This record gives sequence, structure tokens and C-alpha cells, in this order.
Amino acid sequence: MTGGLLLAWLLLSWGAQAAVPWRLAALDPERRRPWVPALLPLLVTGALAAVALVQLHPDAALAQGLYPLGASGLGRGLAVLLPALALTDILIAIGWRRMEAAGWKIAAGFGLAFLLIATWAAELMRTGEGPASAPLAFILLVLLRMLLALGAAEALTPGRPLLAAAAGLALPLYALLLPAPLAHALGAHGQWLTLAAASLLLLGARWLPPALRRPALLGGTLLAGLYLGQATRLSQGLGQSPFPPMVSPPPNQ
Repeated sequence: MTGGLLLAWLLLSWGAQAAVPWRLAALDPERRRPWVPALLPLLVTGALAAVALVQLHPDAALAQGLYPLGASGLGRGLAVLLPALALTDILIAIGWRRMEAAGWKIAAGFGLAFLLIATWAAELMRTGEGPASAPLAFILLVLLRMLLALGAAEALTPGRPLLAAAAGLALPLYALLLPAPLAHALGAHGQWLTLAAASLLLLGARWLPPALRRPALLGGTLLAGLYLGQATRLSQGLGQSPFPPMVSPPPNQ
């Protein structure tokens, strides 16, 4: 449960780094005001959630070279991009009144680049010591999780959801691309119900009355996070080989 909640927050908080600036680019300055202060707190709390997730699955992080951050090129990239994006959010908070639409789109592009690296790391954490995916399947899993984050983050953006329906389709495709042993384990634990409910909420949010859109997106994100949390937990279990049985020495003749 804890891992699922952390992953749901990661979908929201880091997806917002791309989704929020992109949507604000089309608004007039006064309509941007309520959304601007949220970017930096979302980034920071997302980083804290990522640290907590690593502490929850330390063996998976070590197996994939994600801890410490300097142990891999991906980790070093995160160590550079995270403070750079934090600086971008600070500059937005200071100078948002003078930013042109192009500036907001550049900020969104930077957030998208960070989301790609962070999603890649999250998918490696899901793999951990468990069954690995083929290279092409892994890339598709990363892109689908990224699309899921962008759709989920529309719960934190103004206007009607645009990517939520695509995110609702991305989740079952993600499940189909998981390694077969993991997919079977998730099915055996009844996770297809969680998957179906999350997909339906994300798919339908765009066509709900305005007052229900955000609750539907948040509910779908929470269920998607719980599904991803179970996938992470079960993958680690599949990768653990039991200890060989102890053989007692033969009796003395």
C-alpha cells in the first residue's frame, strides 16, 4: 500500500512539471496565478517520495544502480536534472508575470526531459531483481508510464483533460507488455480489478461534469499507483531465489 501511494504521488508531482507549464502557456497572466506556486513544492515532495520508495525497495535500487545516484549514468543524470529543474521552478515563481508563451513551453520541455529520465529510473525500480523486459518492451513500458504521468497530472492543471483518455489506454497496454511471470502474478493477486478501475476513471474523466473531473483523475491516479506498487513488490519477490536447504552431515560411522 505504501509503495502504491508513493508511486501515485510521483505520477502527479513529476508529471506536473511538464503538464502545468504547457497548459499555463495558453492562459492570460491572471489565470496563471493560482497554479504557479505549486510547481516547486510538487517537485520537492516528489523527490521525497522517490527517496522513500528507494528506502522501501533498497535491494531493487542497488541492483539497478540507482543508489547511490553516482553509481550509474542515469543516477548522475537525475542528480543534475533535479536541482536544475528546481532552479527553473524558482525562476518561474519569481518571474511568471513577465514570461511569454514560448518561455512556458521551454519550461514544459525541460520538465518533460526530467520526467523521461525519472520514469526510466522508476521502471528500473519496478524491475529490480525480478524478470527483465526485452529492450524494445522496456522502452515502450517507459513511454507508457510517462504518458500515464502526464494524464494523471491533468488533475493539477486548469481546463478540460486532454491526455487523461490516452493515459487510460496506456495503463492496460503497460500491463500487457510486462514480463509474463509478473503479469501472471499480478493476475493471481486480483490486480486486474485495480487496473480496470484505474483505466475507466482516467478514460472517462474528460467527459464527466467539471466538478467530477478532478476527483476522477485523482482516483484513477491512486489506483494506477497501487497497481504499479504491486507490480514493483511482486517483481522483487519473483527475483528472490530461495536459500538451498541445509543438509545435515552424515552420522559418524
